[in-house]
Amino acid sequence: MVKVEESVMIDRPVEEVWKFIADLSNVPKWEPGVLEARLTSSGPIGVGSTCEIIRKDMTLPQRCIEYEPNRKLSFVVTSGPAKGTVVGFGVEAVEGKTRFTSADDVKFDGFYRLLAPFVTGGLRREGVATVGNVKRVLESEAKS
Repeated sequence: MVKVEESVMIDRPVEEVWKFIADLSNVPKWEPGVLEARLTSSGPIGVGSTCEIIRKDMTLPQRCIEYEPNRKLSFVVTSGPAKGTVVGFGVEAVEGKTRFTSADDVKFDGFYRLLAPFVTGGLRREGVATVGNVKRVLESEAKS
């Protein structure tokens, strides 16, 4: 398992950051390598709902395992080479700004376990890019 956690301060209220990250249609704007993200279950996103994250190299079916509005959102990958990976996002109000955290526990299944040592650096760079992209998009939209 590879743990990747990155945080950034965003000069926007926590409710605005939450609304942006909890809307799956925004994921391609900030998550490197994601082409599309869509809800595959009916109703609004919440614990038990399912989605697909479509990346350049694979599709990751996921199930929401934590949903606390304006606080925390987490998914578990339900099949494929990353089955069991937990992808989580958190927001916390700090003096009128928001601390946004992306925390992933990446698991590799089968043969892919052998690749873990070789992809760790890329996963960490992707984590830095993820939080940086959320900050950039939200702060630039606020200036528009």
